[in-house]
Parts: sequence; structure tokens; C-alpha cells
Amino acid sequence: MKKVLFVFAIVAIVMCGFAHVAKAQAVKTPGAVEYTAMNDDVYSGYNGNFNSISIFKIEIYIGLESTKSHGLGGGYFGIPRVDIDVSSGGKCVFAADAGGVSGSGPADIASFNYPNLVGNFTSNYGGDGYLYGIGLAHAGNVLLAGWSSNNVLESYAIGSGCTLSKGSSVTISGGGIDGVSIAPNGKWYLTTTADGDYEVGSITGGVLGAPTAYSSTCASTYGALPTGTVIDPTSTYGYVDCLGGNAALIDAFNISSPGTETENGPLSALGGTAIYGSNTMGLSTDGKLMYVVGTFSGSVETASVSGLNVTDAGCSTGNLSLPGYGSQWIYPGTINALGTSVAARGGAIVTEAGFGLSGNNSFMITITIGKGGCLATGVQGTDPNSEFALSGASYLAP
Repeated sequence: MKKVLFVFAIVAIVMCGFAHVAKAQAVKTPGAVEYTAMNDDVYSGYNGNFNSISIFKIEIYIGLESTKSHGLGGGYFGIPRVDIDVSSGGKCVFAADAGGVSGSGPADIASFNYPNLVGNFTSNYGGDGYLYGIGLAHAGNVLLAGWSSNNVLESYAIGSGCTLSKGSSVTISGGGIDGVSIAPNGKWYLTTTADGDYEVGSITGGVLGAPTAYSSTCASTYGALPTGTVIDPTSTYGYVDCLGGNAALIDAFNISSPGTETENGPLSALGGTAIYGSNTMGLSTDGKLMYVVGTFSGSVETASVSGLNVTDAGCSTGNLSLPGYGSQWIYPGTINALGTSVAARGGAIVTEAGFGLSGNNSFMITITIGKGGCLATGVQGTDPNSEFALSGASYLAP
């Protein structure tokens, strides 16, 4: 029986890529190449298989790896359910298994030293993600896990061979952890919750400091719900994506004064399908461009970023409408921008969950980033392993 979707939720899966991929022969390509991993979020009883990560080279599907556990087939839209760490020269992929080995919890994190499954790691502090999912994010050798069922935010130390060892935990207040981000310098974290708050806390040596909850500006001004989160490359600014209204709303704050937000939007593009129900966004690698995904409009908006200020980038073609929306697939998920605002090699990659419109298939698309950071329609790839693959993480291999 198909898992019932929650009001603000759905599968979140994260993509990732590697120069070496199992079960397929990678073709040599000059220059950098995008690799992507999608969390298929397969729940127990769906197709007789365990959950899996599906791997793509550019838009070409090249194989899967089983997590030996189960996903959820639903949950909060803004939860990032896959993370990749190649900083130490390894190929660590972490995938959320919200259903756990039993299929009904406790949830776990499948860790791969790609392509090998290292193990399935449950919470050391009673955290569980069976209700809405598990949010994953890393910086350096610290992996954060946001267990949505009981609001436990936990840190793990990423060890040699992609093992995960016990860190610390804090409890996030509010109605279920949604977005989860860790600053690139590893010194602070940002989460959102289903009650309209965002929470910020320090990290010292991998140990989580107590969170402070702040009421989001978009919730008080527009009645919107904070969902997706992202932190800029300098670890100075935090951005919160707000679900609500027929346009993009982005709240921004400086970590020196996290309780003081700047409200950006509703953003207004020059054309195209307006952003509706935004849950996810992505930053260019230099933090100067933001791509905002309309969960219920199938469109993507390009915005210019300067510190606390986020404005529409003024692309002459307006918002990009993703091909296949409403016919092949129903929900766009995560977006990963792999270039800078100057040299956008690698483009941007969006996951697209079918949820029955194309049988058991989901999709991903590699989008070209052109002049001014504006997006042009790219090439689509098919994930044949699940209709629930909504979130992903991507990696640009040299």
C-alpha cells in the first residue's frame, strides 16, 4: 500500500557522484563531470526490494546500490535525505532510511564507502525519523542528522572508510525537524521546524550547542512555513526558504545577529511560471546566485544574492519551466548548483519524483547555467527504481 503523503512533505533524497561507479563502465569525458546519487526512498512492501541509491553520470543512469534497509515514500519536502563527502579523498555517501531495517522504524543512516555499504547506523540518542524523514548534512568530518519524529538533532564523526561514530545531540523544539544545514566552517547549524520557527546553534569540535529558536519573518508576515535551509560559503549568512504564496519568499540573517531577519520577496521574475509552494533552494559555489524551486509549479527561479539581500536576477526568459511536469512527474525536489556565478561549469541538477505518473519511475535533469546565471532547459535522466526519488546530492568530478 502506497505511503500517504503529508501536507508539507514528500520524499527527500540527495544526489551524489563519483569517478568510480559500480555495475557500469564510465565513459571518459574531458573536463569535469557531474555525478549524482538519488535516494529512492523505497518503503517496505513497495516493490519487494530494499531502499537504494540510484547513480547517474551527467543524466545517464549507471546503476544502483541497496541500503539493506527501507525508506519512507513520503515526508517533509524540505528534508535533505542524502549527503556526500569526498573531502578526504574517499567516496562517502550517506542515505536516510526513515523506515529502518524493519520497515517501521527505528530509522537508520546507510553509509557507503562507494560502492560498498559500510553499515546502517541508528541514533545513539533515541532519534527516529519514521514520521517525516531524516535530514542529513555534513561539514568536514561532522555529519548532522535531524531525526524528525522526536526532534533529535545529532552529530556523528565521519571516520576512515566512511564509518560513523557517536557525537552529541540536542533537542529541537517545534513540530518536526524539516530543513537541516551545517556551516561550511563547521561552527554552527541551522534547522527549520513545522511550527514556523528556525533554530540556530553552535558547534565546537563536533559537539552541538543548545539551539535558540527564532520566529521566522515570513511566518509572521505572510503566514508561510519555513522549510529548506542553506548557508553561504563564507559561513556568514543563513537563508530560509518559505512555503506559502504564489512567489518565492526567502528570509536571510547574519550569524552575528541570527534573530534579526531580512525578508526577501515575494520575488518577481520577468516571465515564465511563477514559483508556487517553494520548499528547496540551492546556492552557486560562490554564494552569489540562488536557485529557488517551486514544488507545486514545476519551475525554477534564478535570484542574485548579496549578503542579506536576495532579488530576482532579471533573466530575460523568466523562470525556467521544467519539462515533463504534470505529465511524467509531479514534484521537483532538491537542486544542486555546481558552478559559480562567473563560470557555471557543471550546471544545476534537479530531482523529479514521479509519484505514479510514469509507473515506478522518477527523473533528474541536468540544467545548463548561462549568462548571468540564467537557466536553460537541460537533459533528463530516468531513475527506474522508484517513483519517490525527490531529493539528491551531486558532485563535480575532475
